[in-house]
Amino acid sequence: MTQRRGLRDSLRVLAGRLGEQWERERRDTLFLMGAVLLAAAPHAAHLPWWTSTGFFVFFAWRLGLVMSGRWLPRDSVRWVAALACGGAVYASYGTLVGRDAGVSLLVLFLGLKLMEMRARRDLFVVIFLCFFLLLTAFFYTQTAVTAALTVCAVLGLMATMVTMQFGRREMPLARRFRTAANLLLQAVPIAALLFLLFPRLDGPLWGLPADAHASRTGLSDTMSPGQISRLGESDEVAMRVKFEGDAPPPSAMYWRGPSFARFDGQTWTVSQFQRNAGMLPRVEPDASSLVSYAVTIEPTNRKWLFALEAPVRVELPFGNATMLADMQLVANRRVSERLRYRVESASAFRFGANETQPALNEALELPEGFNPRTIELARQWRADDDDPARLVERALQMFRRDEFRYTLTPPLLGRDGVDEFVFETRAGFCEHYAGAFVVLMRAMGVPARVVTGYQGGEMNPVDGFVVVRQADAHAWAEVWISGRGWLRVDPTAVIAPERIEFGSRRLRDASRSALAGFGIGNWPSLRLNLEALANAWSQWVLSYDHLRQRKLLSSLGLGIDDWRDLVGALTVGLALLLGAVALVTLRPAQPREAVDRCYDEFCRRMAVAGVERAPYETATHLLSKAERVLDAPQVRDARRIVALYNRLRYGALTADAAQGVRHLRSLVNAFKP
Repeated sequence: MTQRRGLRDSLRVLAGRLGEQWERERRDTLFLMGAVLLAAAPHAAHLPWWTSTGFFVFFAWRLGLVMSGRWLPRDSVRWVAALACGGAVYASYGTLVGRDAGVSLLVLFLGLKLMEMRARRDLFVVIFLCFFLLLTAFFYTQTAVTAALTVCAVLGLMATMVTMQFGRREMPLARRFRTAANLLLQAVPIAALLFLLFPRLDGPLWGLPADAHASRTGLSDTMSPGQISRLGESDEVAMRVKFEGDAPPPSAMYWRGPSFARFDGQTWTVSQFQRNAGMLPRVEPDASSLVSYAVTIEPTNRKWLFALEAPVRVELPFGNATMLADMQLVANRRVSERLRYRVESASAFRFGANETQPALNEALELPEGFNPRTIELARQWRADDDDPARLVERALQMFRRDEFRYTLTPPLLGRDGVDEFVFETRAGFCEHYAGAFVVLMRAMGVPARVVTGYQGGEMNPVDGFVVVRQADAHAWAEVWISGRGWLRVDPTAVIAPERIEFGSRRLRDASRSALAGFGIGNWPSLRLNLEALANAWSQWVLSYDHLRQRKLLSSLGLGIDDWRDLVGALTVGLALLLGAVALVTLRPAQPREAVDRCYDEFCRRMAVAGVERAPYETATHLLSKAERVLDAPQVRDARRIVALYNRLRYGALTADAAQGVRHLRSLVNAFKP
């Protein structure tokens, strides 16, 4: 007969304290469902809301059935639900394969599997599905937080497996988790050895073609008004930089990315001469201004490499870096995983003094029929003065003198966006100022182009790394002056000098200072420490590539370069480690319970009095021998000890067993024959 219990009794079942009242399968199911929830929880952040809702519906349905003791749904109901889940995934993604579609399907089917758990075999199937689901979480993020959540979920799943091995005498909840933690700790040395010696591949261990080319960087290979401003509130890390020596001030940190020379009136695109236009422009660095640093860039699925102007030497862990005609660095393949590379840049340099005429002609082109008022203004300035340097200063004076303002939420612009910005709204983000400035320069006959990248960075005093975020995305301009080459001009520095001098965070901190009003005054310090921890995880764990592996092995005196030798070293290491563990854990030892240890001590004290116990003798037979040797008080104490021992050793286990053991220990300690 099925017994219905309240919520309190249901929770007590998890600790195994109602073993006589609830059937074993129900206890195991409740414990397992807690572990399932831990395994599925990390996916709620990156899966569609309807996927998480569907899983929660199945989970709550199954939990209700366990609590109420009702029957599981029919096969027809589960088949309809399975088809509905598959149809929903296909309708949302257009496929049933790939990262997002596959994980969504796995989460939903895990919830469905809860609805058909009948035998112990089904419980183990669910556990193995949970282990696989935990693995898929690393398809999306590999942060220390994800790793910590995964360890907690694995601990819960291991405790569930330990629970299923118990007989009717179940251990307390704390002891189950201790057993599971002990098993995980035994696996730590093996996991560490695999991490250190497993051959590191140049790319990720697995790849999903459908997701391989999705861009993950905030910048794009085109620029239009409002595109970069959407990143102004993003705290997502773009890269971390470690300088050798003192870091330059934020105002000098221009991390160069793609530049745009072609303009159709709405959108800026890259130059047709970006790669090879006869002779590449020459970079002439000042040797006294060189600065060295290491960049750890987050995956972008693009070939872009960001560096301070002007890079003169780049060291990549794979292949070579190429400098394009616009001084942009690119790798020979997409950056599909976190990449660490070293750069040496010159802060004082001359670039492009030998620029080709076709590239200069392209940097003067403007589309016909767009922004007539801006072009007319530029022609008037050109008629007054034809010196390029003074024309640049005049344009900057306009931004400085008139009522232009810097804003993260610029108004929408129409067809003649530059005209509307210069003469009407006068409010914009960096790309508005850079684009308008370049149009003015071209209309005055000065070659100019837009450059995008990141500007500034935040120094973390905890670990000494400069953190560059997506919010630091920036656009500036370059003009070409004969004899001097390409020169950087940043109109934003005229409108919002604090943005350039202190970085983007200074503009956002005011809106976030309200945290202090809620008692979170130490939030900046806590944030910096958390980011330093995340960076340490990234540098020492996620960035452990084959170069670092080779360096580590060389420091240990193992000059291993070939992956076959590395596999051999890994095999030998595992054999030695397993052998050492076997020597410690597999030695012959007979575990004894507390009752047996007390009885052994009693027998030892009897032997001192001259009453030896033979291996085949029972406690009662030993007592009969002792009655002929001991005096009356000692015989009385021995009888009490033997009676209590027989009851604890051979009687039914009761709730006061622990108290009985303590009483037996006190009687034995007081027994002095």
